[in-house]
Amino acid sequence: MISRTIYSSWMANTQREKIAQLLQELKPEGRILDVGAGPGFLEEQLQAVATDIDLENLKKAKGLKVLCSGDELPFKQKSFDWVFCIDTVHLLKGVDELERVSKGTVVLTAFCNQNNFEHKIEWLKHLTKLKIEKEILIKTEKEWDAVLVLRA
Repeated sequence: MISRTIYSSWMANTQREKIAQLLQELKPEGRILDVGAGPGFLEEQLQAVATDIDLENLKKAKGLKVLCSGDELPFKQKSFDWVFCIDTVHLLKGVDELERVSKGTVVLTAFCNQNNFEHKIEWLKHLTKLKIEKEILIKTEKEWDAVLVLRA
């Protein structure tokens, strides 16, 4: 898969940097789910349940791993305090499953740049019915992310 090539080379450090900034801002605690974990950059920095549809990528993640789609999560309703979907939401049919398994906070991120940040935030808002807690712009040298923090 192309994501394996991208993430194992030049994007790995960018992803780590973005996630470090995000975690510093949010300080998540409790039971955490990472939907679309890829090789587990979030799991390098905190304990979370990693999910992905790519088994080879998922094998690289630390901790508990579940091979599944973000559109069909095999968890009970309200199972997680935090649900992260970092740069993966555009691959899902919607965010219903993320919202279903959350009893606390859902974090959605989308790649963006200086020209489309507002558009990306608005797009993320239209995906959900949850209460918007915070909008964040994460910047690294190579990439920006529009971040929407929601309360279940």
